[in-house]
Order: sequence, then structure tokens, then C-alpha cells
Amino acid sequence: MAGRIINNKEQKRLPFPIVGKIKCGEKNERGIPRSLDYFVASSDYAPLFTKAYGEKPSTIQIVFPTDDAELVCREEYVLRDNAGKLVATGDGETFKTWSEKAKKYIIVTTTEQPDIMAMLEKHYKQAWKITLTLVFILPLVRGVMGCWQFQTKGSASTIPQIRDTFDTMIEHNGKAAGVIFDLSVKMHKSNKPSDTSRYPVVSLVPNESLENLQKVHEARKPIALIESPENTKK
Repeated sequence: MAGRIINNKEQKRLPFPIVGKIKCGEKNERGIPRSLDYFVASSDYAPLFTKAYGEKPSTIQIVFPTDDAELVCREEYVLRDNAGKLVATGDGETFKTWSEKAKKYIIVTTTEQPDIMAMLEKHYKQAWKITLTLVFILPLVRGVMGCWQFQTKGSASTIPQIRDTFDTMIEHNGKAAGVIFDLSVKMHKSNKPSDTSRYPVVSLVPNESLENLQKVHEARKPIALIESPENTKK
């Protein structure tokens, strides 16, 4: 016996739990969303994020725990009802949809139901959104071992760049897991006539520069060693 239940149908899972979310937006005191040109953490562990990256970091170092895009760089269609409840998600061919009859999510494919996307849009009177969900480790965050999540709906700018960078690393480097990436956010102005709006664009860049390698190396040292009186005096 190996101390584990044998289950051939066991779903894929992350090596560590998700301990927090990273965002480049927040709600003000009146509950109105506003975009930011820096990242904020939403978690009980947010103070550890701030301690590692500062109050308003525009660039953070991340590491993917696996090369499985379904787990760590998932692009999908998402449909919610007018109350914000999740109706369905899918990749364009296979969808997990809510069944009122079964009272659970079921799998529907375009082979079985070719017009599933149009049918659900018409029924719920809502449009599909493209969402990209990143799950990663923050190597500079000390004191907790877990994964963090970042989600974006920037289908015209952020999503293509991040998705293509991840896929290119897999194709040309053979892996993305374990590589140090910079996740950065910058505010952009709209180029549309008479449109003065500004919006954040997030980019993903592999960066194993000496500076980043040194940061990660220092973060791996035991906390007691880093914060000892002897080192504090230096």
C-alpha cells in the first residue's frame, strides 16, 4: 500500500493550493471599479505580497509550477447570467454548462450541439467573454508556499500576448515551468477618436537576468538567516 487511494479518473490538479489573487484593478469607497497601473493582492496573505514587492509594484516575478496550460494558462469562453452567476465555460468545442434539469454542470460538445454558443447567448441574453486565467508561484513571497491567480478579459491586447508568450516558451524552450517571468502592467490610452479612456495592459516576459536570479536566490534563503541580527547590521 502507498498510503493513497488509487483512482484512475483523478482530475489534474495543481501541486499547491491557490492562496490568493493578483489584480490590476479595485473598487473605490463607493464600490465603483477602477483600473490600476500596478498590482494588488487579494488574500489573507496580501501583507506577504506587499513585503516582497512593495506597495505599488508594476512588475512582479512569477514562476509556473507546471507546463499544463489547462492548469496554469487557461484561455476559455465564459458566459454568466445577468446576476453574474456562471452559466458555462468552454474552449470552443467542449463546454461545461449548467443544467437546470440536472441541477449540475454537464459536458456538451459542438459535435452534439453545433449551435451551443448561440443557443446559450439567446437563452440568457448575455454575450460570451474570453477570459485568461494564470496560476503561478511568486518566488519572492516568503512564509507561505502556494499558487496565486491572475485573471484578465483583455481579449484584444493582454490575452494574445500572454498566451503566445507561454506557448512560444513551450515550443522553443521545451518548457515554461520553472522559468522566471516578469508579469508587468502599464496603463495605455485609447487610440479611438474622442475616446480619452485609459486601460491597463499586462504583459508576460521571460526574464532570467542576473538581477532576477539573485532576487529568487535570496528569497530561497531561510527567513531566520535573512532577518538575523547579524545580517540586519550589514
